Amino acid sequence: MSREIREAAQATGGRVLEMHAATPRLNAWYYDKLRAHVGGTVLELGAGIGNISRLLAKDAHELVVTEVEDEYLGALREALSSYPHAEVHRYDLDAPPPAAIAARSYDAIVSMNVLEHVADDAAAARALAGLLKPGGWMLTYVPAMPFAFGPMDEALGHHRRYTTKSFGRLMRGAGLEVVRCDYMNVIGLAGWWVNGKILGRRVPDPSQVGVFERIVPLVRLEDRVRVPFGLGLVCHARRPR
Repeated sequence: MSREIREAAQATGGRVLEMHAATPRLNAWYYDKLRAHVGGTVLELGAGIGNISRLLAKDAHELVVTEVEDEYLGALREALSSYPHAEVHRYDLDAPPPAAIAARSYDAIVSMNVLEHVADDAAAARALAGLLKPGGWMLTYVPAMPFAFGPMDEALGHHRRYTTKSFGRLMRGAGLEVVRCDYMNVIGLAGWWVNGKILGRRVPDPSQVGVFERIVPLVRLEDRVRVPFGLGLVCHARRPR
């Protein structure tokens, strides 16, 4: 990815992160999909400005939060300053784990909207699996449905969208056991497709994000069934003991 494209993606991603800072219901829904296996020593990847980090800090005994963008690192340190068990480090998933990350092993590794940004996601997944303790969990949310890939994905610097089959294959290729891999957010997928494919938008509409935040309790009714598609997918994968 060229420097110009990366800077443009960072700017777009920053606007999206700011929108999601004002969506506590939506953040809680995403986090609840991963929360069951959060505990002990936890590594969060691509934490942005800490929208999920604050939730993780309440459940983790030790929390290591990472980002690749320097401006987000400062925001994370400020956001987590009241949590003495949390620390912040720079980690570029296109490179091997830095010493500060590789020096310990983790009960859980959490990432939301991260692996789609990595050119060689297979190499990154293998490196991350090696950081897990035996029995540790890789807890991941990634964008789903390749047919929905469009202008907003390009603007955000996404390399791909996944299916449950392709993401499960990625996790198994890293030596992990896939325990759960499910789609979520059917309504969000419809909105993403219309905004990207029909309207050609490259940034989500803040007013639409606000409306979605208000109807999250209704949208969460889909949790009662296993939906066949969605805007994203959630995967729980475990390192064998």
